[in-house]
Amino acid sequence: MYNPYMTKIQKINYTDLIQISKKISNPFSREIYIGTIKEDLGNGISIWYDMGNGIAVSIRNFIPKKNILLIEQSDVSGAVFIFNLGENLTFSFKNEDTYFFKKNHFLLGLASDKFYSETPLEKGKIYKTLTIGMKEELFLKLAHPIKNIEKLMKKTFKDDYHIIQDKNIDSQQFELLDYFKNDNSYEDILKNIYLESKTTDLIHHTIEKISNNLNNLIFNNLDKNRMSSIERAKEIIMQEYNTNLSIKEIAYKSAINECYLKKDFKEYYGMTILEMLQKRRLEVAKQFLKENLSVKEVALKVGYKHTGHFSKLFFDYFGISPSLYKKQLHNF
Repeated sequence: MYNPYMTKIQKINYTDLIQISKKISNPFSREIYIGTIKEDLGNGISIWYDMGNGIAVSIRNFIPKKNILLIEQSDVSGAVFIFNLGENLTFSFKNEDTYFFKKNHFLLGLASDKFYSETPLEKGKIYKTLTIGMKEELFLKLAHPIKNIEKLMKKTFKDDYHIIQDKNIDSQQFELLDYFKNDNSYEDILKNIYLESKTTDLIHHTIEKISNNLNNLIFNNLDKNRMSSIERAKEIIMQEYNTNLSIKEIAYKSAINECYLKKDFKEYYGMTILEMLQKRRLEVAKQFLKENLSVKEVALKVGYKHTGHFSKLFFDYFGISPSLYKKQLHNF
């Protein structure tokens, strides 16, 4: 059902969300900013640790006191490893693409020097992430095990962002993330250096995990016919999203066994067939809401018979109800 608590939402730049309480400068350009969420906006902490070598770590753990649309921008190109330990997140980008990021998942994303995103945060929920940011030149050297990484980085400058992979956080990553839980670790330079070693361990393990998944599983294990079939399955979803598509029907049209399709599709695209179908429907619905159509008409046009079900899915994905989104559009 529609959640009434997200009926109003305030846009906040991340820099305006926090109040820096302490800055620590250590040798060789190491800088640490320890902050808290501004009292009128929420409770919690924000720590930014610039290691001075092209790598920075950001730790966030807070609860908003009101509904917020968090704005984040960057003028430095590079990559981010984001580990989501709190509520599910939805990122919206300048080209109006959206990305749903689940709890206990990590992603590797690339960003241009004109990166911009919006993330709705709901009052009273716990948002907890650890992000490792890396400048482009260093990242390309470290990420060489990932095939075509330089081409992907160049492509990023056209779209401003590119998400390479989204996977469950594994036990080794959880173990390394535990070292960053103690806020007092950032007050002592010896502990800082220890955390730097754990950061590099986390980077190394995550790059190896991604490269193994992408290079071995996708490119080596799938033959050309199966690759063609799962790409055809995606085309069917993109084109026939508003019909009553079933996995069985998509498999038949793609000339592939249903079990192979489900397995290969998730490994190749990082989401299930039903997740991609829902993503496609909701993103198209967002475009239809810009036209003079009712929420009911939009729901039917993208393949949902029940308006209430559509509204719930839309809210869960974008953090705002379709009726309120439509109303906000017409207020500008």
